[in-house]
Amino acid sequence: MKINRLINQPFVHSDVANSFSDRAFVQAMLDFELTVLEVREKNQLIPKNIFQQSWQALALELFDIDAIGKQTYLGGNAAIPFVTQAKSLLPANIKPFFHQTLTSQDVIDTALMMMLKPSFRHIHQDLIEVLKACEVLIQTHRATPMAGRTLMQQALPITFGTKVSQWAASLITIISKVAQLEQSGFYLQWGGPVGVSNEENEHHNLPQQVAESLGLSAPLLPWHTNRQPIYAIASTLDACAGALENIVEDIALMSQSELGEVAEPSIEGMGGSSSMPHKRNPVLCALIKTATLRMHGHMSVISNSTAQPFERALGQWHASWVPLTEGTALMAGAVSYLKTLLQGLQVYPERMAANLDLNSDAYLIKGLEKHFEADKDKIYPLINQASQQAHNQHQGFTTTFLALLSEQSIGLSNHDELKTVLSPLTYCGAAQRQCQTILQAIEDITSGIGFYKQ
Repeated sequence: MKINRLINQPFVHSDVANSFSDRAFVQAMLDFELTVLEVREKNQLIPKNIFQQSWQALALELFDIDAIGKQTYLGGNAAIPFVTQAKSLLPANIKPFFHQTLTSQDVIDTALMMMLKPSFRHIHQDLIEVLKACEVLIQTHRATPMAGRTLMQQALPITFGTKVSQWAASLITIISKVAQLEQSGFYLQWGGPVGVSNEENEHHNLPQQVAESLGLSAPLLPWHTNRQPIYAIASTLDACAGALENIVEDIALMSQSELGEVAEPSIEGMGGSSSMPHKRNPVLCALIKTATLRMHGHMSVISNSTAQPFERALGQWHASWVPLTEGTALMAGAVSYLKTLLQGLQVYPERMAANLDLNSDAYLIKGLEKHFEADKDKIYPLINQASQQAHNQHQGFTTTFLALLSEQSIGLSNHDELKTVLSPLTYCGAAQRQCQTILQAIEDITSGIGFYKQ
């Protein structure tokens, strides 16, 4: 049974999901089998022209993919009916050489690796675009003050640029992991029935030759029940989910009506409600969040099926297929959505400043007391009055305090010094330095110099 498109389609990347189609899976299995034949023939382990005849006889269009699907349950995997059907298409003298020295797990695992690798390239490219969008936001808002929040409450000032820098820092780590996987983390599987491989194959280094031909890495040993390659792929996807989830939770909270500090891009037809026309829902955030939650569930399956007994597992091997493929399609979709979200994110510095000033007395009072030390008898009551009035009437402390100074006709000597005391940027610590650090790291990555090391 296929998942209803109306339920699943919004959360996955359609192109990546289509690359995991039944047709693509059969093609990947076929490409692996034919490559094995080609390499074995080149090394004179089978008669000449076996590969050419097999290639001519086994066009994808000749396979009955529906029949393979219906028969998969008989052996628990698609490789068994695939091999049976392939042999039925071959001349009698060729049949004995097809699937020679292979087992069904070799075919399934290698086909999955072949299908997954291009999808990670897609994710990698989109993550770079996301990082570039972060770069623009950091450059624009490195000095845009906003409230730093801890335990869901206002704390001390930060800048929006530093918040985006934190987002980018986690993405840089993920990009490094994805790049490493793309380069060397997708392995050939070829160990035969019990994973000890074939002596002739090993003598001629055939696994290395097949891996190179397919664009895969050659493992140290066949990894039938050593599922670390699978765990590495899934854990990278799950780490990506965590980084994306952190970003969209911040954005969704900041876009609440009561805060209004950011908003999703204005896209025609997106974000509406079926019953409340005035609403502008953070739908991109919702799509990404849903994908990340589902990826966490997929990671749980992978984690619980990593330990596998003997030379072929009962169920644990089979359980990993959907989490791997669907998880990849989900994360590809989430990263694509995040690219759209950050490239068009609407930022409202005025709302950030106004929200920050609602509790600015928490960090301004000490600085003001020091600044007005000479007039403390007059100023201290005004500071207290401004603080109470600001909280009781939900007004900005700075605005209230300056108004009270004006009412009392207290001269504002050392205006520039007072301006510095009242500026949230005075209390933002190393925010500017953090922004510059991440901007340099992004430049290094996008220019191809290397990865930022955390």
